[in-house]
Order: sequence, then C-alpha cells, then structure tokens
Amino acid sequence: MAIPVQIGERTYQTKKAAKDYFKAMLAKYSDGDEINDEDSSDLYNLLERHPEASQKFGCGIECFFKQRTDKGTSCFWLRRHDGSETEFSYPTCVDAKGKSLYQEFAEACRESVSDDLRATKKGHFEKHADSDGRVACDISGEMVLPHECHLDHKKPMTFQVIVRTFVAANDIEPSREMLSESQDQQFATTFTDAGLAEKFVKYHHSVADLRIIKTKLNLSLGGSERILKSKKPVAIVQNSDA
Repeated sequence: MAIPVQIGERTYQTKKAAKDYFKAMLAKYSDGDEINDEDSSDLYNLLERHPEASQKFGCGIECFFKQRTDKGTSCFWLRRHDGSETEFSYPTCVDAKGKSLYQEFAEACRESVSDDLRATKKGHFEKHADSDGRVACDISGEMVLPHECHLDHKKPMTFQVIVRTFVAANDIEPSREMLSESQDQQFATTFTDAGLAEKFVKYHHSVADLRIIKTKLNLSLGGSERILKSKKPVAIVQNSDA
C-alpha cells in the first residue's frame, strides 16, 4: 500500500508523486533562474528532509536557483547568506535517506574512470564517425550523434558487476575512511586513497566491454537484454587531460 508523503503543507499520495511535482518545478526554470517565492517555500520544506539538512542550510538560505553541475545536468541550488552555494537532489530529499556505503563506494569507482570513459567515447567518434559525425548503435545499427547515445558496459560485465568483482577479488571491505566527505558542490564521492582509485582503473580497463548504444534503447533494455557479441567494441583510452 502506498504511503502518503507530507512535505510542508502539501500531501503527496506517493513518493513518486512528490518527485514528479519537484521534477516539473525544476523543468519550468532555465539555468541561472532564481526560484520564485512560492516554489522556494516548497523547496525549503523539501530540504528539511535531506539527510544532510543541517549542513545544507548552513548559516541560512538567501535564495534557491537552478543551475548546471559539472556532470552536465541541472538541479536545484541554494545560496546562503554568507554567499556560499551548494546543490541538492530533490529525489534524495523526498526519499529522506542518503546513499548506502556500498553505493558511495561504487560512485567513487565510477568517478575514478569517468575521465577515461569520456575520452574513450570522444575518441571512438573521432575515429569511426561518418561525414555527419554519427556512429552506429551496436544493437540497432542506427546512426547516432554523441549526445544521442551512451557508452555502455556490456553484459555480463556491467559496471555494477565490475565493482562487485573488484571488491571480492581484492578482499576489500568498503569503509567511510576510503571515501571523500560530503561538502559543498561535491557532485560525486571519490576515493581518498589515490592508490585504490588507480587499482580500480586498471581492473576496470582489463575487464570492461564497451559499446555505443542509442540512449532511449539503452534505457529500455533493463534486465531482458540477451548477451550477444558486440558488433564494434569500443577500446578504452586513458586521457590525462580529459
């Protein structure tokens, strides 16, 4: 049975309904726009549910606004009375709980290879794109542009499987000390130990099987995808300045 969610004076029948409400709110603003008074009141109540609410509120909030992150996405931000700024996730607020230790460990793993993956995708397009800048989707064969596709970790070595096997192979017990502490404008958890990050990078590069898949197709695959050989595997490159 769905449990209603009370946020301020508003009651949402489900968490999904609450998330849909704030998703629609975010969508009606452009990057850089300050949030109006009515919506700011809703965001203030929403932020009280954040697992790090006290840290987010800090010395007090001057305003809310919409802005991009260094991950290429947009989200809600706040500016405090002392001029400091930070972002916050409306789904995290609605759920009223943070990521598990393992989820943060996996995020640190992904962050350690993120530059290489961006460079890999860019290099693949530079090498294989047609005159219109498109390459073939590995599943459908449809020609796609860089913003229309994902660089996918092919089954059975999905990214989550790579993380799990890395942990098991190296007898790692994830701990809070391994991971960066939450702070303003930190969009992803990272490893505090550069050696551990490099160890994961080498392991990932040795087992990852990458391919280009059209974004909408990739999101629709779920767990039903058959395990087939990639038509055009994407070779990983390491890029120090990505």
